[in-house]
Amino acid sequence: MFTGCISESLPEDLGQICMCVSFLKDGLEEPMKGATFTFLLAIMWPSLQALFTVEPEQNSYDGELHKNIRIACRFSPVKNVAQLSVIWQRIDLSPVVDVYRLEKGLENHNFTGKSFQKRARLLKDELDKYRAVLELSQLQINDSGTYQCIVRLEEADYKKTTLTVRAPYTAVKKGIRRLGNEEVELSCESQGFPLARMVWSDGRLQDLMERSNSSSEKTSEGTYKVISRVTVKESIMDNYTCSILLDGKVQSATFDIPGEIPGKSKWSHGYAAIGVIAVMCVGFVTTSVIVHRRKKGQKNRDSISTICKSSEPNLTVTSTDSLLPKTPFFRADAFAFSSEVCEGKAENLREVLKQRYAELSTMAGCALQHSLLCGESQCDLQSIVPGSRKAILLEGEEGSGKSSLAKKLAFSWADGSSSDPFNISKTWLVILVDFEGAEGDFFQVVKSKIPSEAGLETADVKEILLGNMDSLLILDSYKEGNREMDESLIKFLKDRSACRVLITARPGQHSNLEDTVTKTLQLQR
Repeated sequence: MFTGCISESLPEDLGQICMCVSFLKDGLEEPMKGATFTFLLAIMWPSLQALFTVEPEQNSYDGELHKNIRIACRFSPVKNVAQLSVIWQRIDLSPVVDVYRLEKGLENHNFTGKSFQKRARLLKDELDKYRAVLELSQLQINDSGTYQCIVRLEEADYKKTTLTVRAPYTAVKKGIRRLGNEEVELSCESQGFPLARMVWSDGRLQDLMERSNSSSEKTSEGTYKVISRVTVKESIMDNYTCSILLDGKVQSATFDIPGEIPGKSKWSHGYAAIGVIAVMCVGFVTTSVIVHRRKKGQKNRDSISTICKSSEPNLTVTSTDSLLPKTPFFRADAFAFSSEVCEGKAENLREVLKQRYAELSTMAGCALQHSLLCGESQCDLQSIVPGSRKAILLEGEEGSGKSSLAKKLAFSWADGSSSDPFNISKTWLVILVDFEGAEGDFFQVVKSKIPSEAGLETADVKEILLGNMDSLLILDSYKEGNREMDESLIKFLKDRSACRVLITARPGQHSNLEDTVTKTLQLQR
């Protein structure tokens, strides 16, 4: 009897089909049973055959720039997952691009697209749960697209899903510029993806969009830099707020006018003191001219340009009426970058490194299983930190721990703990760049590898690395061979003023750096 087809080994829907067929068969007249049964079986046979299916766990996924994401599909239970073939493809491109390929339990990277090499992997442990889980690391904006999951054993099936990569907009960077006619220009800048609009409002929440001027440009990473400006009267006391809204998240900044106008607050708070200083200077100069005119001649006239020192500490009044800090640590380049420091970019980078390498917080500096050699003798961890304008090359075979040591060094600076095994916490800025597979101009590569949360632009990177600030640049996994990269790196090493550089590389992959490196250390497992 056909009714015997219902068993616990069949899926629920097939059991229902069998039951339906059996019910109809038993309810018919005896002469019609055979013909009717054959007819129903022919109609339902394709459903009985569809035993192996693939389904996406989600129809769409949202990812974030520079983060990781896992996309998955489920497949029907199979007896031997070790012989399973799993293929993930990007199908919205022409031609179709392979993302990952597992053929009968063995990985095959011969077909993997260049942009997905070393960024795509399959979680093989999940195959036992009948899940094909693809993990993509260091997401890029152009990873957005349609992906197809193909699973094959004796039978095969496939399904597709979509991925959308976004970049949350960075903290708004403010700017104020004085114009003529007692007006000031307020500017706001933020960066993210997709393209969003900047809106302005005053203290009464009135829309200022008709008075604003906005523009956007695409960065090398595919994100948008949005800049918006509005002109206001400096004599009108009010608050002005710029806001950028995307996916329910708001980044905004508020200007207090006239309190934040450059020079205004200094005059308002120190007007009386400066007035007294000015009177004293005029009196001093006038008296000097009268008393010494006949004796000093030309010297008397020269004395008019004398700089008058204020009674206030650390202030100097000059003919331009500016107030500058008078300390032995003042340098023109440091002062030029002070506005960026105020934006907290160094602190942003510090926080990003702390989060990215948080797992290193439990690993003591000397717990790394390696031997650091200076020539033929062993040296301590502090030996890998270069002095000012020095470059150190750290050699080591694959698996020797070079990258772990580089990450530990960056985390030690970011964490700022009292242990500080590398004696690096007082350095103003540490930038860690993974150079594996890097191509193109040196500064563009460095900029592209710095997390966008730090808010550092290419101009900022150049100013830091070529200026006189105490910074350390770590170039991890360097390999010569890209002409543009090699030439621009050597030029940077020769042109920099104070930046320290630590380069990690495998032996025999850095011969072009011999003339620019101060010393070479060996790292052995």
